[in-house]
Amino acid sequence: MNKKKLLIILLLFLLLSSSVTILNKKDLNKGQDELITQELYDKWYTQSDWSINIFPQPGKQFKGHEYAWGWSYVANSLIEMYKATEDEKYLGLLVPQIEYIFSQTDEKLKVESFTNSGLYLPAWSDGGYYTNGKFNYIYPVHTGMIIIPVLRFVDLVNENDITKYKEIANQFLQESGRALAIHNQPNMWRDISHDEGFYYGHPYGEGIVSEANKIGVPNRIFAYLAACGLYDKLTGKELFTKQIEKSLQYFKNSLIKYDKDHDAFYWSYWDDLNAQNWEDISHAELTTYGIFLLHKEAGFKVYSDKEMKKFKNIIYKVVSNEDPPKIRKYIHARSSEQTSYYTPKENEYYFSTLRWAFLGVYDERVLGHLKDVYSGLYYKNKVTNTDLYSIALYLSTKEQINN
Repeated sequence: MNKKKLLIILLLFLLLSSSVTILNKKDLNKGQDELITQELYDKWYTQSDWSINIFPQPGKQFKGHEYAWGWSYVANSLIEMYKATEDEKYLGLLVPQIEYIFSQTDEKLKVESFTNSGLYLPAWSDGGYYTNGKFNYIYPVHTGMIIIPVLRFVDLVNENDITKYKEIANQFLQESGRALAIHNQPNMWRDISHDEGFYYGHPYGEGIVSEANKIGVPNRIFAYLAACGLYDKLTGKELFTKQIEKSLQYFKNSLIKYDKDHDAFYWSYWDDLNAQNWEDISHAELTTYGIFLLHKEAGFKVYSDKEMKKFKNIIYKVVSNEDPPKIRKYIHARSSEQTSYYTPKENEYYFSTLRWAFLGVYDERVLGHLKDVYSGLYYKNKVTNTDLYSIALYLSTKEQINN
């Protein structure tokens, strides 16, 4: 190759590189409102394994943990998109999926819900996933996670008087009540004091299943309680109300600690086992989300708005002001940590901070504080179900703030 041709190729390469750099800089200069859009959500939704184009498929079955940690986030994202846009297409996508899920309970499939129990219940067991196939078990947290978007759908149908979904919404409400009742058994509840109490795990599988017959893990219990609170609100019954109020009081009075430096709450993952085992930011979000739903959507006022803001302040505590931001793994520094803040490569929970955005309704600055994390999400190579939910949650929270 002669020098002239080599020079031309080099010039073309430099020109192309400059063009790409300019385009990238143009994207990087976009604000989060330009990046995080309804169009982006719709695009990412079609790529999800739980989109209406892929799920349900006849003959393909899933276990409780797959619905809870996969489908529920996509379902909740559709709820948030309706709240952000008032476009009923998002609710419409949920109907056939919820119908299918209720056709896949242990009761309908003739699956023994707890190994050697002889029980075939109207909820979804894990197929022994968490015990390496040793013991089948229905986790209350899975039931809660599955039922939360179902009852939020029912709530929106009633609240907005969407006539075409009224009949099916009533059916969903009845089926939800049957599923939730499984975990509301006398031997699964303990009064701790006059106004405090908490749920225990099912007695089945004790010694094999980690939570069996033990006091519940807060994030697991509050996911279940959030669904219970919505059920009581929608039915006008008080089947779970006393337990919810006592559980909130127990967490508030006995489990929460206060970080004066950040005006924020913090707590342990499983207080009964390790009081210094401060919860990671992903599971802590689930704890907080359950409390938030009970407060904001189900109407429980054990926590004041002022106290809810101390949950909100966790966001400012865990996300640094650096550019790009580093993020804590835990809601409070653990004694074993060498450092408190981590890059995305160092922190598996990095983007789970965006799931805390619902607390932006108490402080509009929250979304701004997370803006660089949203930018990082936009440029991710692989999108997860929780990433899709984070997009919808941003749009919904922004709409609520604007209104």
